[in-house]
Amino acid sequence: MNKSKLYWLLQFGGWSGLMFTSFLAMIMLTPTWLALSMNLLFVVFGVLISHLYRRYVKKKDWKNLEIKQLVPRVFLASILQGLVHGVISLLLIIVGFALIAQSNPEILEGMTGLPKIEGVDEETQKLLQEASMKSFTPTKIIVFLISFIISFAVYFISWSSIYFAYQYLQRTREVEIEKWKLSASVKDAELSALKAQINPHFIFNSLNNIRSLVIEDYERARDSITHLSDLLRFSIQFDQYERVSLDKELAVVKDYLNLEAIQLEERLKYDFRIDKSTKEFQVPPMIVQTLVENAIKHSINELPNGGEIIIETKLDVDFLYIYVKNTGQLKVNRMPGHRRGIGINNSKERLRLLYGQKSSLVVENMNEKMVCATVKIPLDQHLKV
Repeated sequence: MNKSKLYWLLQFGGWSGLMFTSFLAMIMLTPTWLALSMNLLFVVFGVLISHLYRRYVKKKDWKNLEIKQLVPRVFLASILQGLVHGVISLLLIIVGFALIAQSNPEILEGMTGLPKIEGVDEETQKLLQEASMKSFTPTKIIVFLISFIISFAVYFISWSSIYFAYQYLQRTREVEIEKWKLSASVKDAELSALKAQINPHFIFNSLNNIRSLVIEDYERARDSITHLSDLLRFSIQFDQYERVSLDKELAVVKDYLNLEAIQLEERLKYDFRIDKSTKEFQVPPMIVQTLVENAIKHSINELPNGGEIIIETKLDVDFLYIYVKNTGQLKVNRMPGHRRGIGINNSKERLRLLYGQKSSLVVENMNEKMVCATVKIPLDQHLKV
């Protein structure tokens, strides 16, 4: 059911429900046909007035007002609508009673509680009628009219409360949706920027390695270019996705290590200790490769005898763990002005954007000889991929 049909259904259904109690009260005093026809007209005018009120509210954009601005407006509008509806209803009641008086005055006398009493002379009957009419003082009539109008005002206050409560829920929902859309667009932009940073970072490092080999060994340089072309092919393919399987990511790492091994020769040793059950898990592309590259650049290259890199994966109930361990030690005190590489920071940011606060990337000393970079990915976020 669309919103328009639902609106009209609620309009007529709500007003009919309110007027049903009035109908039950009126049939105790008036003919059924009169009670039914008058209450049907009450419903029609109630729907008409509230619909015009709704159009005015939408035109003036009341749904975006603050509570302290909205409440007095709704209260005054409800009083005004109650006054209009009350006056119309009173006119309808007067017309109804006039019609009854013309068609059958005895029915009207019965309704007003002044039937003829058998055995009482006309003079006494007249005195009783006059005494009864005197009970309807102007004050009582005014109080009755005010309470009659207020009852309709209460109807419109109830209608307004339901209407603006619905508008508030709709507005809250729209704001929430817009917030998530904005969040998604920001994440997409951030991811694109991070990927744009990571790929040049990797390419420039690889080209520097090849440049150092060109003069020394042409054949090795050619082999290095072949490995680099394979890596670039993978990089272009992976850039189309925010996540790739761990198996594909490790293929990139192997090509990269083969490329570095040509330059480092015996100074570089590496070992893969991969849990087979983790190979199809999704990870950010180039995240392991970045850690391996960082290990070589900041540790292995600076050690006279080189070192070893161990890539290991483990799975527990809640998290996927990826370990990149390498020979060396973290440099706690860097020289002033030393520029920290962007790879680790970018990797941390990508993990946060893709997997939330439960994910992490920590680089720390394992012992006196080894450093370990630990990537932690929550499985509940992995399952949403």
